[in-house]
Amino acid sequence: MKDAEELAFLSWFTEHGGWIDQSLSLEKIPGMGRGLVATRPIAENERLFSIPRSMLLNLGTSALVPACEAAERARPPKAGHAWSDVMDRGWCPLILMLMWEHRHASTQEHNERFTWGPYFGIMPTLFTTPMFWNSNQLHELQGTDVEDKIGRTEAEADYYECVLPYVQQYPDVFLGPGVHDVPAEISKWYHIDLYHRMGSLLLSRSFHVKRDLNHAESDDADISSAPAEVAVERAIPRNEAQDEQGDDEEEEAEIEIQDDEDDEEKGENEEDVRDISMVPMADMLNAKFGSENTRCFYKREALEMRCTRPIAVGEQLLNTYGNPPNSDLLRRYGFVDEPNRGDLLELPATTIFDAALTKLSLATQASEDVIRTFLMPRFEWACTELGIDEVFLLCRLSKPKNTAPYAGTLSLDTSRPLTSADRRVLSRASGEISDDLVGFVRLLCVTQDDFERAKKKEALPNARLDAVEAMDASWPGSPPKGAMLSVASVLRDALALRGQAYPTTWKDTAKALVECTASSEDPYRMALVVRAGDQAILQEHTTVTELVLAHARAQASGAASNPAPSKKARRT
Repeated sequence: MKDAEELAFLSWFTEHGGWIDQSLSLEKIPGMGRGLVATRPIAENERLFSIPRSMLLNLGTSALVPACEAAERARPPKAGHAWSDVMDRGWCPLILMLMWEHRHASTQEHNERFTWGPYFGIMPTLFTTPMFWNSNQLHELQGTDVEDKIGRTEAEADYYECVLPYVQQYPDVFLGPGVHDVPAEISKWYHIDLYHRMGSLLLSRSFHVKRDLNHAESDDADISSAPAEVAVERAIPRNEAQDEQGDDEEEEAEIEIQDDEDDEEKGENEEDVRDISMVPMADMLNAKFGSENTRCFYKREALEMRCTRPIAVGEQLLNTYGNPPNSDLLRRYGFVDEPNRGDLLELPATTIFDAALTKLSLATQASEDVIRTFLMPRFEWACTELGIDEVFLLCRLSKPKNTAPYAGTLSLDTSRPLTSADRRVLSRASGEISDDLVGFVRLLCVTQDDFERAKKKEALPNARLDAVEAMDASWPGSPPKGAMLSVASVLRDALALRGQAYPTTWKDTAKALVECTASSEDPYRMALVVRAGDQAILQEHTTVTELVLAHARAQASGAASNPAPSKKARRT
């Protein structure tokens, strides 16, 4: 039975032009909040629901922007506290818009215009994202890529330096005229906790929606014909969008908007916050890695959600979040997939540099300061001249098991000799390690002459994980005569250094996750799942580098008779 909030939302949705197939049921899904479930078989490409553009909540549909512009015309803002300054602070204008609309909906002011009251009523007020965890819970994320990306400190700086002063400057806009106790009303409707809550709603539920309708289908188009152009993608904050890579570059390019001079002046990786919308009903769809069965398309006056494959009775409608790793799922949406084939781990270039520094200092008997001075030009050249990212992404090298702790299924064992089948698996697995990563590691290992050759070619050395580099007289210190440096050994040491960041070993993390009986929404369990995914990736990469290193050593000693596994297994 639907609760009062669900009934109010569905009524509001249809009364204001929304349409939803009556066979879809809005239900509470264990561990996922609310979701839509099919109560009849649904064929591929059927329309599930449609949302008029007037119902989207964004900077174009909200009345906040014109209200602020009118207030600034009547009384110019203080230096550094204009609406244009708010617009320059990432998602600040969007969060402030939600706070403003939330107050109007809650107080039922401005009844002459459209409000999103029932929509706010059905959205969550409690979140399981790390933004709201306590210090003990956050400790469980130590070492993960989530730890430094929660952004609470940055968000609060935006609030106190930008949002709050702007609200205080124009109380008539944000509180209405004639308010006597302005500080008390600001504390009620624009406090820091609500700022975090609205920011989390944006992070977990907003979409990028095209404003350029030049290529949209007409509203009376037959939806069973050729699919409309994809219009809606989950929104990512500007500073994160630079790190995101879509699966289809052409489709991603179509989604970007450049419809006026301001857009043309934006940097290549910058987003326009005017393209970010809250999309009622579409944000009710949950997601799971590789399980999406719907997609949102646009027309001139509406957005339409269609199914991309047949949906059975009782099956949940699932959207796609782009199949992000658990570290991103947890930080943005407050859940994790168990298991997640899309898990990724960041390996900073500085960690590789530190591993090479330690190994080379021991090998050459030179101080670390001397080696650092020798290697730093290589590091800087790769990052500045070649544009190499200062963080490399490591992926799972095999499908994870379906049961905790979700270890990989890589069938390689460092304790026994490689069979011909093992060598094929090793070749494929090593092929999953990026060329840029291996080339960067090798750059730190080559002689000075080889470094100069790389600069002339304007390219990293060939990405050979099994490469063994001679240490000649160009190296500082006193490397032993005939000393060799293995690329795989430096990468293995970097992986070990990265692994030291976690509070527990892979073995202990795995044991804790297997024994954990907490629910899937419990912060402790979710942190364990993220850590286990990270450490499983490290385990697989360590296994590959150790096997490649053993083969390289055997070759160097003349004991190997089989050819070394290639760096890259080309996909067909």
